[in-house]
Amino acid sequence: MPFYDYQCDKCKEKFEVLQKVSDEPLTECEKCKGPLKKILNSMTFHLHGPGFYSTDNKRKYLK
Repeated sequence: MPFYDYQCDKCKEKFEVLQKVSDEPLTECEKCKGPLKKILNSMTFHLHGPGFYSTDNKRKYLK
């Protein structure tokens, strides 16, 4: 299950929620009952090891 980031339009509180992809988005701030909007976050991950592109960080394995 992924984490989703939300921000309240009224109090500007930011928080993240663990939700299923199939769950409906949250619409009301628990703190002030203001409207919420889902915000995009920058998620990064790195692929290491053999089998990935040559530009990735991979080790040269000895034979």
